[in-house]
Amino acid sequence: MYVCIDLFAGEKERGTLETILTAPVNRRDIIIGKMMVVAGSGLVSASVAIIGIASSLNMFKDIPEELKSVIFQIINTKFVVLLLCMIIPLAVFFAGTLIPVSIYSRSFKEAQSIITPLNFIVVIPALVGTLPGIELNTVTALIPILNVTLATKTIIANQPLECYRFGKG
Repeated sequence: MYVCIDLFAGEKERGTLETILTAPVNRRDIIIGKMMVVAGSGLVSASVAIIGIASSLNMFKDIPEELKSVIFQIINTKFVVLLLCMIIPLAVFFAGTLIPVSIYSRSFKEAQSIITPLNFIVVIPALVGTLPGIELNTVTALIPILNVTLATKTIIANQPLECYRFGKG
């Protein structure tokens, strides 16, 4: 979020955006490059969070070994790879959502005050995905944050993510 705000509203506020736009580079290339930076920062943040969870479990000696073994059966290489594969389109989605707001804003503070309430909009579908009885189907697969939450819940429950299930909607 802050990377996006700084790349657009922050540069506009500092007056460096005009300098970039006068460079002999296609504007589409500039926006794609900035979008890749915003999405990449989201991916790096998610990767660090996953690594932090796994490494913090090893640091605490008070956690019983039985509990650790169950947790590490869930957080295995397959789970991490699948989670990162789901986070890639989500990071691009958020970059595509945050960039227009940052471009529209006149200053860093204005962009921050517009984007911060979006955190609540993100939390609501994530919370709905944790409720019992809500499963991944054709309808829920189309809702951006809910689909990742439900897919993650399915992977943790060690249920297969079968393509034919989506046709049963």
